[in-house]
Amino acid sequence: DNSADIEQQLISHRKFHSSIQRSPEVDKAKVELVVSPCFSLCQKMSHGRSSQLREMQQIIEAISRQIMWVNVREEEELVFDWGDKNIDLYIPKKQESYSKLMSALEEKEKDLNKLKLKVDSLLKNPHPASDKIEAYMDTLQTQWSWLLQITKCIHVHLKENAAYSEFFKEANEMYDKLQQAHENIRKKFTSDRNTPLENLLELLKGLEKEKERIMENKRQVQHLVNKSKSIVRLRQRNPEEEKSSIPVMVQALCDFKQDQKVILKGNEGILKDNSQRSKWQVTGPGGLDMLVPSVCLLVPPPNSLGINLANKNEQYYEAILSVWNQLYINIKSLISWQYYVQDLTRINSLTITMLSRMRPEEYRSILKSLETHYSEFTHCCHGSEMFKDEDKRSIESQYTGAQAHYDHLLVQLPEYYWVCRFGFVHVTKCVCFPQSIQRDVDSIREEYLRLKERVLKELENMTDSDKATFLHSQLGLINERLGSLDECSAAYLQRLRALRALLQSVSRAEDIIKVHEARLTEKETTSLNPAEVGDYRSTLKSMRAELEGKRAVLVSMETELGKAVHWNGQVGGAFHRCDVDLSRYSEQVNQLSDRWRRIQSQIDSRLRDLEGYLHLLQQYTTTSSVLSEWIGATRQKHDALQATKIDSITALNEHLNQQKVLNSEIKGKRESVVSVLGDTDACVNSIKDYELELASYSAGLETLLNIHMKRTMLQSPSTKLTEETTLLQTRYIELLTLSGDYNKYLGELHNNMETLKTSCLIQSTQTQYNEIVMERDALLLKLKQTNQDRARSQKLEEELNHMKVSLESELRIKLCLQEENEKIKKDFLYWKGQYESKEGEVRQFNSEKEKLERERSSLKTEIERLMREQRAVEERYKSRLLITQTQFSELTSVRDSLEAELRKLRERPYAFAKHTQTDESGKKDLDPATLVFDGVRKMVTAKQLLDCGVINKVTYEQLLNGQKTVREVSVDFKLNLKGTGSISGVAVGPQGKMSLTEAKRDNILSEDSAILLLEAQAATGHIVDPRTNEKMTVQEACKRGVVYEEDRERLLIAEAACLGYRDPNTTKLLSAGQAMRKGLIDRDTALRMLQAQESVGGIIDPVLSVFLPKDAAMDRDLIDEDLYRALNQRPECYLDPDTQMGASYVTLKRRCKAEPTTGLLILPAPEKPMIVKGLRGEVSVTDLMNANLLEKSDMDQLKEGKLTSQDIEDRLRSYLCGSTCIAGVFNEANDKTLSIYQAMKEGLLKPGTTLELLEAQAASGFMIDPVNNLCLTVADAYKRGLAGPEFKDKLLSAERAVTGYKDPGTDKIISLFQAMEKGLIEKGHGIRLLEAQIASGGIIDPRHGHRIEVVTAYKKGYFSKEMNQILTDEGDESKGFFDPNNQDNLTYLQLKKRCIIDQKTGLVLLSIKKKKEPPQPTTQKSTLRKRRVVIVDPDTNKEMSVKEAYDKGLIDYEIFLELSQQECEWEEITITTQDGSKRLVIFDRKTEIQYDIRELLEKNVINQSLYDQYRSQMITLTQFADIVTSQTKANRSSASSSSSSSTSSSKARAAATSAAAYSSLLSSSTTYSPQITSTSSTSIKAEKTSSIIGSSTIGPSSIGTSIGDCSTITRSTTSSSFTQPDGPSSPSSLNHIASISVSLACPAEAVVLDGEQSPVGAIFDMEALEKISISEAHKRGLVDSISAQRLLEAQACTGGIVNPSDGRRLSIQEASIQGIIENDMATRLKPAQKAYIGFEDIKCKHKMSAAEAMREKWLPYEAGHRFLEFQFVTGGLYDPELGRRRTIKEALKEGWLDGRGAQKLQDMRHHAKNLTCPKTKLKISYKEAMDNCLVEENTGVKMLQAASASSRGISSPYNLSAPGSTSGSRTGSRAGSRRGSVDLGSSGSSRRYSIVSSTTYSRTSFSSSSMS
Repeated sequence: DNSADIEQQLISHRKFHSSIQRSPEVDKAKVELVVSPCFSLCQKMSHGRSSQLREMQQIIEAISRQIMWVNVREEEELVFDWGDKNIDLYIPKKQESYSKLMSALEEKEKDLNKLKLKVDSLLKNPHPASDKIEAYMDTLQTQWSWLLQITKCIHVHLKENAAYSEFFKEANEMYDKLQQAHENIRKKFTSDRNTPLENLLELLKGLEKEKERIMENKRQVQHLVNKSKSIVRLRQRNPEEEKSSIPVMVQALCDFKQDQKVILKGNEGILKDNSQRSKWQVTGPGGLDMLVPSVCLLVPPPNSLGINLANKNEQYYEAILSVWNQLYINIKSLISWQYYVQDLTRINSLTITMLSRMRPEEYRSILKSLETHYSEFTHCCHGSEMFKDEDKRSIESQYTGAQAHYDHLLVQLPEYYWVCRFGFVHVTKCVCFPQSIQRDVDSIREEYLRLKERVLKELENMTDSDKATFLHSQLGLINERLGSLDECSAAYLQRLRALRALLQSVSRAEDIIKVHEARLTEKETTSLNPAEVGDYRSTLKSMRAELEGKRAVLVSMETELGKAVHWNGQVGGAFHRCDVDLSRYSEQVNQLSDRWRRIQSQIDSRLRDLEGYLHLLQQYTTTSSVLSEWIGATRQKHDALQATKIDSITALNEHLNQQKVLNSEIKGKRESVVSVLGDTDACVNSIKDYELELASYSAGLETLLNIHMKRTMLQSPSTKLTEETTLLQTRYIELLTLSGDYNKYLGELHNNMETLKTSCLIQSTQTQYNEIVMERDALLLKLKQTNQDRARSQKLEEELNHMKVSLESELRIKLCLQEENEKIKKDFLYWKGQYESKEGEVRQFNSEKEKLERERSSLKTEIERLMREQRAVEERYKSRLLITQTQFSELTSVRDSLEAELRKLRERPYAFAKHTQTDESGKKDLDPATLVFDGVRKMVTAKQLLDCGVINKVTYEQLLNGQKTVREVSVDFKLNLKGTGSISGVAVGPQGKMSLTEAKRDNILSEDSAILLLEAQAATGHIVDPRTNEKMTVQEACKRGVVYEEDRERLLIAEAACLGYRDPNTTKLLSAGQAMRKGLIDRDTALRMLQAQESVGGIIDPVLSVFLPKDAAMDRDLIDEDLYRALNQRPECYLDPDTQMGASYVTLKRRCKAEPTTGLLILPAPEKPMIVKGLRGEVSVTDLMNANLLEKSDMDQLKEGKLTSQDIEDRLRSYLCGSTCIAGVFNEANDKTLSIYQAMKEGLLKPGTTLELLEAQAASGFMIDPVNNLCLTVADAYKRGLAGPEFKDKLLSAERAVTGYKDPGTDKIISLFQAMEKGLIEKGHGIRLLEAQIASGGIIDPRHGHRIEVVTAYKKGYFSKEMNQILTDEGDESKGFFDPNNQDNLTYLQLKKRCIIDQKTGLVLLSIKKKKEPPQPTTQKSTLRKRRVVIVDPDTNKEMSVKEAYDKGLIDYEIFLELSQQECEWEEITITTQDGSKRLVIFDRKTEIQYDIRELLEKNVINQSLYDQYRSQMITLTQFADIVTSQTKANRSSASSSSSSSTSSSKARAAATSAAAYSSLLSSSTTYSPQITSTSSTSIKAEKTSSIIGSSTIGPSSIGTSIGDCSTITRSTTSSSFTQPDGPSSPSSLNHIASISVSLACPAEAVVLDGEQSPVGAIFDMEALEKISISEAHKRGLVDSISAQRLLEAQACTGGIVNPSDGRRLSIQEASIQGIIENDMATRLKPAQKAYIGFEDIKCKHKMSAAEAMREKWLPYEAGHRFLEFQFVTGGLYDPELGRRRTIKEALKEGWLDGRGAQKLQDMRHHAKNLTCPKTKLKISYKEAMDNCLVEENTGVKMLQAASASSRGISSPYNLSAPGSTSGSRTGSRAGSRRGSVDLGSSGSSRRYSIVSSTTYSRTSFSSSSMS
């Protein structure tokens, strides 16, 4: 068995052999020469055995040595520690040793193969010890295989551990980077209201740049989050690691077998003991314990430490982003405020004089600017810390004041203009002015009379006659002037009075005219309702009568004009006239008179037109309705005839005659159809003439008055009329076709049945004959009769089959006819569309023709200009050419002289001796080192060119002899030295060419095509700039902007194909082919580079820098045979710019044109690809062909012009535009089409259903307005009110299924399925969206903007095989929608099949069936009780309904839903059944819920005493109904196992308790402002004062209610348990907390000790109606892990973990021992506990608070700020040194906080929303969580309500993770799957006040907190 035994045997055998050789018998035989043949044979066998023993010894030793070598290596690897200790040190060392091990294994494998050959040869002989040798070899083979398995495990460990190390390095570095960014943004960007505008703008720019830097971290943070999920756990490998209660799972990396126990690769087990480093005790599959080498085991992800670290980075990133957002909001609000203040100042400084000097557009622009900037401010100040509410109100009042100031000036402006132009006011003043002058004139006359008397007296005694004469003349002159003044004053006064009367009459007439003109321009068309037309005619007649009644105003105006003209002429010419231009008033009067007459004529014309139209409309209505009714009745007759069964030929004849009569009747109605069509045409023409007349009148009025009238889109009734007639005609044609087909079918059937009846007579005759023969000889022919009967039956069966075949053929014919009919209809519609499109094309062609003519003329002018420029250029170049020729001749002469001098120098003896040697012939040789050529990128010698075969020996010798120069040879071998050149640019642009990068920038070349061509340039030597004809390296091109920086790395790799790749081992230069073989580049890249090189001149040798032929390159090992063959096949490595299809580089070069001056190869500009309109933009037809939507032949026809883009759009309409998704809802109750959102508002759909259907629309392409037949984006649909704000974000997310999702890592657009794979969208949600896309036309490709077939999408890898199976399987997994009519789970396609098609729009509408009417009672007594919620407006004190409050914006939509459910309208009705018995039913008209009282009594839901209380009117109907409702719901949720008698008594007691509680509830109602009041038969508003802790406002004001202020909830239980108040609670007791009867108080009544509030201590499960711990809530999936940790942190940092059973506070260690929290959670809560007990300061030896620890950087900012918020909300910041709370003022004094930090803590509205509400699933702050709590009276424990489904219609984001939970699933859906369509939209408030339980809860209701 071993080498020693073999050696012993060998020695023994040698002794035996020697003894035989030396025996006397042998010696004697040898002497006698008589040796037996047997002896020779024996001797030979002995030698053979010796040889076999030696061979065996050698082979066993060799095998043993190999086994020992393998065992040594195995032991080395088995004892290696793969834990996390010193991982950064051992990973590189282990990688190196692993590499050495693999090399050693390769060498050892060779030795083993040689050994195996020896063993095989021994086994073939065969060797006597073959079994032993084979066993040894098997052992070696087993050990070798085991070592190979271990190497695979090592490889996995190296990869995973390296990823582990790299992850934690990157994560820690990222955290430091985020900290630095946080500090930078907080310190750099500070501002306030005193900051100048310029500084704010600079800050805003800087902030935007900072955002870019912040966003750079996003990808890395997300990458770390994704990566953390795949990081293995290494700490659990250490035996010293603290053991967790959770078992550690391990995964096998290879197969391992121990005895009969096996663990296979990939199997998982439980780690029991890892105290030994090399082997671990594991519980494997089947529960068997086994020892497994540790190297074979991996502790798989998830690594909680890594995940927490990644999440911490992500949260930190989000926090930084939120800080940035806050700063951005602050600065934006300050900027908008500054602009607003500028406008406000300008408005307030305006005066009436300034305004009158401005043009209207100037002062309007000032106001518009103010409005714009104020709107911007109101938008930007939301969430701003710079403006408080009082600031906003002040600014709003300033804005209102400025508007009022502006409006006041604007009102005064016309009056000011009128005053300036002597308007009516001025005239009035002028009238008053002459009256005062008249009084002055009278006083002057009196003075004159007195003066005259005095003068006359003096004249009597005057002697001077001249003086007397002069005085007499002066007195006469004065008297004359005074008379003239009296006359003029009177006339002037009369004229002003006439003018005033004229203006007054003009004003009255203008008012009347404007009113009537406005009424006439209200209508733009007429109606199809004769009653409406008649009403409008009556209106016109009343207008005409009214106008006639006011004609006196017009007459008065004309009369006053005459008076004014008359009095104007009475004023003397010697006096100044008034500057009023009477001609202007005359024109105004004439214009008003003309407008008056136009109104009269317009009314008369409309009356005449409407009279004629009314007659036509009535005639059309009569004929069309008669015809429509006839068609309907006839169709019913036809259907009834078609459904009649035909049993005999007689029935068939009768049936056929009836059908012929019916068919004749149908044909006879053709004239009626024609008559209806004629009536339709007459009506349509009348409508169009009437509309034209109305439009003409409005247009004339616009021109006359120079005003613009707003017009809406005209919805002409003629369109609807035409559609109705077309539908009627279609119905008639369909009926005619069906009747004709059925008539033909009956005729053929009649013929067939006649033929059958002949055959039947013959058969009956034969039967009679057989019967006679049978009677004559019955016994003899019995057997024969049996055979004949059998034959007869077979024949009848054959004939019956023949008839069946005939009938089936007839049926097929009928179906074919129907299909042909449908096809004809479709063809008709298609050709109709084609005709319309062709007409449009003709019009487009004409316009394009005109455009082309204009372009032609402009091009002609351009060509002439270019010809002139060309001639000038030719002249310029000719002159340059002459100069060049002259210079060339001069250079030639210089060259000749230089050559002559050179020859002379060569003839000199000393030069000859120094530089050349003389051969026998006397020729001179040059130094080979001087023969240097310019290669592709470096110099190459002639000797190197000779060695590589570029030049031959003869050329080389000619170079040495001087017979040829380097320049001459360079020209001859230019192809090898420089090549023919690569593609340099594209022939476009102002210079006629541009670089490839410019072509990529301008989208002339695609990005892929351009970068490939740039790679080809780099791989063939240089980057080329065709504009300057310069060649440069990649680095130079990047610096000069010829190529983009982002392309540098890729182009450097391509450039290495020319310069050479560096071998990492030897640093030698490698060609592209050699680099490929070394694995430095992939094969495709190498092939692409080599093809470009070959097309330019050959394969580049990077060492020599020359182009070599392929054969020479293969000889020099630059390429191998595989690449050689591949290059010969000319693969399509590049992209054709025209088609984006594959093309070789040679093909592209052939299409290029060489520039005559530079020789550069310029690629022609690619043809513009033909495009069509897609879902969100334009789609290339190439994309359509790649998607298998077009064939290659279609592309050819497009190029030839046989097909147009319009043809493609028409053919692929379903793939390119629109969708056939469910567009809206059809309400059968009122025949009304509604949008889906409107249907939800009207209560037809629940919010969950609404969201699913709207998401399906958004994911299918567009949101649809079914009323106006519009396809809209989500943003536009939101603006139009097709979706509310509660759905907007989710719909925008769903819309990305059309526009594409952004990959967080690369920012590339990815599809919906790819987003699902990357975790960007939840799987179940994504499946629903994919279903909707498939059902509405196909999968949407977001990158190309069109749909594709599902099969194509699957083949292209758009989704996996598993997803394809889910989408094609109609099982529960794919039923993500449900029918609102019957709640069936359906796929989207199934739901569509249940929809109807709108005949007008063709849209798919979900039909909501009419709900069954409540039972029609024969009422003996009917009692109606209502309860409605009344909301009181705090501003006006007016009451309003919930709907009115929602419409006015006083409450949001969620509160609207909750309050609507509080309203009820209960009615008591008595139903008489068929057997005459009577049943009492109570029925809610609002919800249609009804209860049968007798049934409730029989089932013991209520007891007789409660019913007697109701009948005796001790409780009202509403109270009784509420008790019944609560009892019914309690019974549904009850799972009691007690007997029926005890249950009945329990329910009776509960009902009585509920009744009493309800009575007390109504008596203690509380109202607030705005008040919501619950009333029964009358509306009662009760006033009561109440204090509420933490009450806040909802919307603009706080809301209270009289319902549910103190709700009593009682739960019946079958058992109870008692817990000692001071003893610790066991985990088992925590599970039965709900069994204890507890009483809860309102938050307002909660006990607050020492100014502190207790934190949230427990969770109240609203579904199970029990109090549970936060950890238990996390296990049930009610609370997510982050929120659970935050709630427990709040407990730990404010005094300790709360024991939910008694409210006591425990340390985290005690809480962990008692099972209140998990061990891993206890570790995470240690920093929070230190925030309470204090952080130990090593230097000062005192306990630091959380604020101090933050300042000293001992506590991260994010966690520390969170702890401070928790402490502040619960009573103040905690001082662990003093053991008490501190106020903010004290904290500022102690230096714990700065002013900003204190302000952030005090502003609780802006506390971080770092919790997810367990009830609504919305983000809330801890303060809001405290406000939402219920408080248990006897323990004071605060409980946060939780539910698995959101009360806001939002599904739980963590609901699916609850172990063993099936929450979130509908009946019929798989457990835990979101695929079951669950409508989570109904509010949970409906059961908030109706649940029955033995636990009493009290709470304030309808504060903002309760609404959440």
